[in-house]
Amino acid sequence: MELTLVILYIFVFIALLLGVVLYFYLRKRKKINYLLKKINNLYNINEDDYQGKMKLLEEVRNEVLKLSEKNKNDTTYKNILYLTENIIKELQFAKRFKINRNEFLGNVAHELRTPIFAIQLSLETLLGGAINDSSVNVNFLNKALKHTKRLIELSDDLVTISRLETEMKLSKRYIKINELISEVVNSLSIVAQKKSLNLDFVSEIKDSLQVFCDAEAIKQVMVNLIDNAIKYTNEGGKIIVKTTKEGNNVFVTISDTGVGIPEESLPRIFERFYRVDKDRSREIGGSGLGLSIVKHILELHDSKISVESKLGEGTTFRFNLPV
Repeated sequence: MELTLVILYIFVFIALLLGVVLYFYLRKRKKINYLLKKINNLYNINEDDYQGKMKLLEEVRNEVLKLSEKNKNDTTYKNILYLTENIIKELQFAKRFKINRNEFLGNVAHELRTPIFAIQLSLETLLGGAINDSSVNVNFLNKALKHTKRLIELSDDLVTISRLETEMKLSKRYIKINELISEVVNSLSIVAQKKSLNLDFVSEIKDSLQVFCDAEAIKQVMVNLIDNAIKYTNEGGKIIVKTTKEGNNVFVTISDTGVGIPEESLPRIFERFYRVDKDRSREIGGSGLGLSIVKHILELHDSKISVESKLGEGTTFRFNLPV
């Protein structure tokens, strides 16, 4: 009889223990389901309601943090917190992407509008009778041609930067960097001479020294930087391209005695469509994407570009390539 009572007590105790465990398990499961359901409610919020989504996620995060503090050894709440934090980061990234996309599209529309309007105005003036006036017809045709070239340049740069931002694959190989730079300098020397500029290439490395890079991409970097220096250096100025070796890198420096860049503008000059002097920039041409393209290409080479400048004294760009 006593043995039977003992066994009965044991069964009762086990039943009570299982009941308590089941109670806390179901209670925990209920909290977890509640939190996951709350996260799932993101899909019921309007897609453009960023504040609403962030508010909901902040509430979930705060609740999970409290539960994690009470149950420090429980990884379930930590996993939910990790999930919530990731969704918050993705939401913040999506917002930044949307802002950047809208800003980019707005800038593209603005940049396209100027040359299109100029071409339209020139053609309308010619069709309005100016085509028969020999004193102005060629002038209007040249204006239309100039802005057509600008449209082509802009469209080419837009294609380039689009490819770069989707991490296009480079064709890297070892090349003689001095040979490539000499080719670019020679091709742009005629443009420099038209402004009475001294464009020189000075090398402190052997002509046989090779660097590992995509030749065509680096050639575009050099063209963009030297062309930029030519545009913003007044007549009679100097532009010096220099190569030096430091450790396992060749450093390329492009210095000019041009108008310089204000200190407050230096952090932004590699942004797409950023112009220090908008009126002057449009007057001398360019898509406003040149330096952004340079930065993207060098980043794909695991290289960084630095810039130093003083107003009225000139600007120096410097980047490295591995030997």
